[in-house]
Amino acid sequence: MTEGKENTKGRTRKQARRGDGSIYWDEANGCYVGSISLGYKPDGSRLRPSVRGATMKEVRAKLKELKEDYDDGIELGDKYAVEQAARDWLERKLSGRAPATIERKTTEVEKYIIPRLGKAKLKRLTPDDVDDFMVSLTKKGLRTPTITMILGTLRRIIRHAESRNKVRRNVAMLVDAPEGKESRQSKSLTLDQAKAVLKASQGKWIHAYIALSIFTGVRTEESRPLKWENTHLNPVKDETCSCGRVHPENLPPHVVVWRSVRKRGETKTLKSRRTVGLPDFIVEILTAYQVEQRKRRERNGYKSEGIVYVFGTRYDTVMEARNVRRFFRSVTELAGIPGEWTTRELRHTFVSLMSDQGASDELIADLVGHAKTSTTRTVYRHQLRPVITTGAELLDKAFGKGFLDEG
Repeated sequence: MTEGKENTKGRTRKQARRGDGSIYWDEANGCYVGSISLGYKPDGSRLRPSVRGATMKEVRAKLKELKEDYDDGIELGDKYAVEQAARDWLERKLSGRAPATIERKTTEVEKYIIPRLGKAKLKRLTPDDVDDFMVSLTKKGLRTPTITMILGTLRRIIRHAESRNKVRRNVAMLVDAPEGKESRQSKSLTLDQAKAVLKASQGKWIHAYIALSIFTGVRTEESRPLKWENTHLNPVKDETCSCGRVHPENLPPHVVVWRSVRKRGETKTLKSRRTVGLPDFIVEILTAYQVEQRKRRERNGYKSEGIVYVFGTRYDTVMEARNVRRFFRSVTELAGIPGEWTTRELRHTFVSLMSDQGASDELIADLVGHAKTSTTRTVYRHQLRPVITTGAELLDKAFGKGFLDEG
């Protein structure tokens, strides 16, 4: 730095070395001001940003940062806040995503990220700030998976800003999600509880839904959009099947699980696309259900011919997951089964009951659409049994004929 002319207060105006910018005392505002020439703007005018600080050292550091940001293509200044970054991400990166995804991510941003970090300048955000944010989530009583998802969303927000040259690094990548409130472990119904639920649901539409889930292990996002055209209850040669078509050959009763309510109707994985054989018991239930569905819809003035969805709404659209859960909980209460239950635990029940009947890991993995038997073993298996036999008839054997008619 070279010395400049002395001002009226005895302070010396400093002139930096060429390319380092200049620093001077601003008497009116009572602070040091620095400016640096960084070339020209697209319109031809000179690009000469300025910074302020209480000391020359502070201003000199800010000028150095400006030059480094300019040389690296990073947007100049630090006015870009976390809130603006979050809203930019919501607007630009969630376009075309499933409505449920947009709703979930918007809630994470609006309810957690913006209230806690929104005012922070993105360039000034530190790993400690993110750590403190994570700790605040644990104090709110959030579960570990929820905290992990919120951290993942923050990482994506900053990554998006990073790709737009708004910030130099993603500090959220330097932080790990802490352990939150312990998640409720998924569970499965026992054989007696499964029978009780099936009995309690008789006469209701959800009876067929529960039976299909317990006897096939389909995911709730696969059963809700299940279509009659993919449900083959009587695929007998030259006869009209429940799917509405005539099959050229005799086939075992089955459902084709190739669609779900996920984005673009895709199943969770390619392995999830499968054709599942139906035990005699579920064939009887679904056959009776199809007849009753047509009668009920005709009786209430709804479409009764060409019905698309097996478990659709009155308007023949896919039923919302929360409505299915509500019906299922009412049935578990009616059956006298204590605790909180969700429809996904019907899938766990299927895996456990199949295991009880001696099905191999490989068979169960194929039936539930797992790519690896390790997933079946560590996530869905509640009881481990030795290998005895295979096939859809295992649950027919377990439940026995006519159990719904028993007192």
